Amino acid sequence: MSQTALVSMQERMKAELANMHNTVMAPSGRTISTKGKIFTFPDQKTTQGPITGVILDHRNFNTYYTAAYNPQNPVPPKCFAISKDLNIKPHTDCTDPQNETCKDCTWNKWGSAATGKGKACRNQVKLAIAAPDMTAGDEPLLIKISPTGLKSWAALVNGLETLGLIPMQVITEISFDANQAYPTLIFKAGKAIEESQLETMWALREKAQVMLDQTPIGAE
Repeated sequence: MSQTALVSMQERMKAELANMHNTVMAPSGRTISTKGKIFTFPDQKTTQGPITGVILDHRNFNTYYTAAYNPQNPVPPKCFAISKDLNIKPHTDCTDPQNETCKDCTWNKWGSAATGKGKACRNQVKLAIAAPDMTAGDEPLLIKISPTGLKSWAALVNGLETLGLIPMQVITEISFDANQAYPTLIFKAGKAIEESQLETMWALREKAQVMLDQTPIGAE
């Protein structure tokens, strides 16, 4: 390899390294697990719920994997999309987009899953939440809504909209649907947060948006 080619390759690797934090989610995580219908926090504290918090922001989150999840070797999805609005399409960091838009993608159709009648592409919503007593120096938490919980999430957002509110303005109760075997979240709007808390929540929201836009590294 010539010296010129070597220098060029080194420069490309430096550029990729500089952007690495934008493409791989931090392994430490700030995600609340809902496995087994138990809320498990990053510090490993657990509760059956309900839990309460302020929903700072959200992202629609589609992921298409072609292999089963291996915790010893997590790999990025073959295709993924992250968007706040519903006109969702493969992310710009996606190396193998399956279609121009998610709406018309083969893997986003019912019956496309390898088994059963579901979709091969998993449609979720990722939320960033904060405890009402958090300060601007704290870190928000993330929680994912499975497809079975999207109806309750939509009902919360639509109900608040009729009142002229967004989720960040109220304390929301999050619980599990006792009638579902799979962890299905239910959302219930509570009281409005104090005006004095709004500035803090806006500061936390800026952190939340960075977390929500991070690229997935493996299935959960």
